[in-house]
Formats: sequence, C-alpha cells, structure tokens
Amino acid sequence: MVLMPSGRRSQQTVSCSDCETVALSPGAIRDEMARAFQPIIRAFLVPVFLFYLFIGIPHLLLRSPADAALLFSLSASTAAIALYLRRSLRLEEASFARLEVIGAGVLLLIYLNTCALLYVDFHPSNLIYFLLLMMLASTVGISNRVVAGVSVITLATMLALAYLLGRDPFFYFSFVSLAGAFSAIGLAVLMRGAITKAVRSRLLAERLRERAERQADFDALTGLPNRRNFFATLEQLIGDDTAPSAGLQVGIIDLDGFKPVNDLYGHAVGDDLLVEVGRRIRQTCPPDHLVARLGGDEFALAIGRPLSEDGLIRLGSAICETLRRPFVVSGVDISISASVGFARYPENGQTVRQIYERADHALYRAKRQTRGDVVVFSECHEAEMSDLGRIEQALRSCDLVKELSLAFQPQFDLMRQRISGFEALARWESAALGKVSPDLLIAAAERTGMMERVTGVLLEKALAAAAAWPKEISLSFNLSVIDLVSSRSIGNIARIVDDSGIDPERLVFEITETAVMTDFERARDSLGVLAARGCRIALDDFGSGYSSFAYIHRFPLHRIKTDRCFLTRLAEDDAIGRTLLRAIADLSANLGLECLAEGVESQEELRTVQSAGIRYVQGYLFGKPMGAVEAGERIAGQASTESRRAF
Repeated sequence: MVLMPSGRRSQQTVSCSDCETVALSPGAIRDEMARAFQPIIRAFLVPVFLFYLFIGIPHLLLRSPADAALLFSLSASTAAIALYLRRSLRLEEASFARLEVIGAGVLLLIYLNTCALLYVDFHPSNLIYFLLLMMLASTVGISNRVVAGVSVITLATMLALAYLLGRDPFFYFSFVSLAGAFSAIGLAVLMRGAITKAVRSRLLAERLRERAERQADFDALTGLPNRRNFFATLEQLIGDDTAPSAGLQVGIIDLDGFKPVNDLYGHAVGDDLLVEVGRRIRQTCPPDHLVARLGGDEFALAIGRPLSEDGLIRLGSAICETLRRPFVVSGVDISISASVGFARYPENGQTVRQIYERADHALYRAKRQTRGDVVVFSECHEAEMSDLGRIEQALRSCDLVKELSLAFQPQFDLMRQRISGFEALARWESAALGKVSPDLLIAAAERTGMMERVTGVLLEKALAAAAAWPKEISLSFNLSVIDLVSSRSIGNIARIVDDSGIDPERLVFEITETAVMTDFERARDSLGVLAARGCRIALDDFGSGYSSFAYIHRFPLHRIKTDRCFLTRLAEDDAIGRTLLRAIADLSANLGLECLAEGVESQEELRTVQSAGIRYVQGYLFGKPMGAVEAGERIAGQASTESRRAF
C-alpha cells in the first residue's frame, strides 16, 4: 500500500517554493464574473418575458392585421426566447461567453421590437425607447463590448431617425443621446467595477484559503507532511476497513545533539540542518513510505505494508547511519545522530494514540540505552510503560520550590525602542538528574499529574520577579494543555494572580494551537476566566501546524506570536516570507490584536519584520533567556539610558 498524506495534494512532499505569489488569472475572473452575472441576467429575463407576453394583446386588438402580425410575432418570439433562456440558466452554470451571447441576443431582440414599433407607428417621442435600451445594455451586458456594441447600434439608429425629422429634432436628440450615453457608460463602469472588485476579493480569499489549507498539512520548513497531516493519515488508514492496515508500522525519529547546534550557531543554521535531515530520511526510505516532521527535531515514519522486526531494524539502522554522516550547513561542519522507535498495528495497540505512545516509548528506550539506537516495541516494553521512568520519579520526590527556577527572555517594542516585557521560561535543576530540559519537565509533569503544582510554583516565582519591575513591563507566562482543560488548575492560577497584588493587565498568558485544540470548549472557558480578570492572552507559534484562522475570533486573544517558520521562509523566498508576515500583521491589526514576531536573530530579519508592520519582537538579537537578576539589570540600564536622553 502506497501511503499518501491526507489532504488535496497527492505528492509525498511539497516544497515551500510551491507557495507561489497569489495571482488571479483572467480566466478565473471571467468565470467568477459569469457566476455573478447569471442571476442578474436571469432576473432581467422575467420582466422581458412578462412585458412582451402582455404587449402582444394590444397589438392584436388595436393594430391592422398586417401590423399586428409583425408586432405580435416579434413580441411573442421575444417572450418565448426569454422564457427558454431563463429556464436553461436555472438548470446549468453558463460560461462567460454564453452569457455574453444571451445578453447581446436579448438586447438585440428588444432593439428589433423597438424598430418594428417605430416602423408601424412612428412618433418622434418614441425615440426615447432607444435611450432606455442603452440603460438596459449597461445593466445586463456582461462585457464592455456588449454594452458598447448595443449602445452604438441603438445610438446610431436613433440619431439617423432624428436626422430625418429635421435639424431641430436632430440637435435635440443629439443632446439627449449624449446625456443617455454618459449615464449608460457611467452606470456600466460603476456596476462592473463593483462586481469585479467583489469577484477579485472573493477569488483572492479563496486562493489564500486554499494556500492556508495546503500549509496546514505540510511543514513550512522541510516541505514534509506535518504532525496534523501524519496523524490524520494514520486515522484514515486504521479506520478504513478496506485498507490492508494490518501491516501498518509507525516509527518516530528523534535527533541527538540537535539542541547544541541551535545554542551554538543559532536557529538559522538549525533550520537548515533540519531541511537536510528531512531530505536524507526521505532518500533513505522507499517511495511508498510516508515521512513526516512532527515538530522540532522529531520526524515520523509510516509503513503501509507488512515488515518483519529485522526489516524494521535494518530500515531504522539505515536512517541512523545516513544521519551520522557529517553535515555541512552554511559552511559549518555538524555531526549529529538519531534514535528510532517503532511500533506495529494491531500488535501494539488498536488506536493511533496507542501506537504512537508505544513507538514513543520505544524511542525513549533507544535514547536511554545508547543514543543512535533502533528499538522495536515488544512485550517487555509494555510492562515498562507502567513505570513513568526516572524523570517522573525524580519529579515526584523533588522539592519543587527549591529545584524549579525561571529564565526571562526580553520582548522588545520597536516603536518605543525599549523592552516591553519578558517571557518566563521554566528551568529544572534536579538534585537527582541534573539539568532537565523544559520539554521533558512539562511532559513529565503532565504524565504524573503534577502539572498544576509545577505551574503554581513557576507562576508564583514569575510574579515575584515581576513585582520588582516597573509597572509598564509585562510578564508572559506559558500555559500547558493540562492547565487549559483543568478547571481546578485555572482556579489555582486565578487565585495566585489575585494574591500577587500585580495588575492583571501586566500578565500575558501564552497558549499554543495544539493545546487549545485538545479540548476547544474547555480551553475557551478557561481563557475566559483569565481574561475576565484583566489578564491578556497570546496565541503562541501561530501558523506552526493548524489552520487557526477559523478559531482566532472565538478566543479572548490580545496578541498573536508568529512562528519562526515565517522568518525561515525568507531564506527560501523573500517575497513569500514578507507577504505572509504582512498578512499576519494586517490580520492582527484588523482584529485589534498585538503582533509579536518570535525568533528574530539578525538585522535582516528585523528589517523584514519592521517592513511588515510588526511592532513587537523577541529573539536572540534582543537578548537570550536570562536570570531574574540580569533581567532587573537590563530594565535598570534601560531606565538609566532613557533618563540621560531626557536631559
């Protein structure tokens, strides 16, 4: 079975270069114009049908037999054709060319009826009918050539007949026709301009929506299917009774030594490394294997055909071997390794979640045994899963107040050229394990049910540090998924905020799209509790995987933080990166939200952010995470500098 990512695209990967600048083709605009004008022309055919249906009666009663035959046959034919065309337009979607022909044909029939009436019973005052016909042409003519053609024929006929009446009637109708022509042209220009503008706006919105859907399914950095796409594909395969999913194998690939690359060389080099890692994994795996990037330095693999344990180990070993070969990124020699964990359906679980958890545990074992190893989940591992591991045990037994601390990364206001706040970042110096990464701390806290206690300790420490800052300096604090879906945890957070004595408006609680989508309704209620106290809410890592446009307005948000992937895209396509940043800045402004660009590390990235209209930034260019003492010194130094400027 060839595995393909879920969604509209059938390619195994999608390059970021596919996200070309949105352009509207003339053909697409013509098609949308046809859709817009079809109901107008259908509605116009109703009065045409009724008018020429009933006007035939006085023709038969008041005219001579010869005149009645001419006028009645024309009016009856016009009514019949109008009825037929209206019914045909109801049954199918007409093309631009067909609507153009229909509009021109009906207007010419009206023209012939007018000419016949003047031929039978000529009155100078009846020439005014030609002016009315020009106005009709400006309303129902779908193209300028229809409007112009019918208007020219009508105007020429009217002036020719007026010329036969003499000089004075000719000059009179010349002035009248001039006014009518200007009115018709003005009406045509205004009407088509408004419809064209609406059509362009709708097409542009549709193209942007389609692009957002594509980007929601593929990783912006590597072009591989992302986490959302990967799990959606697995759900489809397991839920499809017709698919041979009994042979489904799931692997998780995690890089060893990637974090030091980011720390030493910055995110730009780290991002380039991830792109190359994705390319090597894709080349190592057979074409029918699905390779995805789940986030960070974690990749995933799905195999849709039976494969023995030895086969999985050989594949995993080949991946590890290709990733052990040195990389040359931006002129820097980099060496990393990878660990791989595999699990199989249905032997290791009946749901996607169960399979993923067991593949993750196999990965944990691979990293725990010897980094760069490959482990296939087995029965002995099932028993180990009941043991939460060393980290969970250390967390349960540790002194949280003593071992947990915070680092603070500055957030900068470009308009005022000063630090506007700090983001609090969790740190754990375990007495038993040493330094534990924040990701592992949060994961362990969530697995052991200690997230509420961890959040409480960290928030109290963060508020205590912020109490010494000036009132205009804000504090950003991250909430986990457990915090958002637990009413008890939110109640505890609200209590800590109330007891701190700090103005709640100085607090910005940051959430991720992944967290809020775990339990949408509970997350919204929890955020409502905090917002009601005056606290502000920020959506972190915006655009990192989910299509969040549909949910922004449903949360009490005050700030959007762009994911670093948008700055990453600058290296691949400067125009696309700038366009996306500008779109997010405009979206934030239209919604009355602040916009903060995260991961700004160079002057070039800063200039791009400024040109996009983004006011707030965060990144190594403005400061790395620092202790509370150093944060206080930065604030004091800023105040001293501003005082000197004042004098």
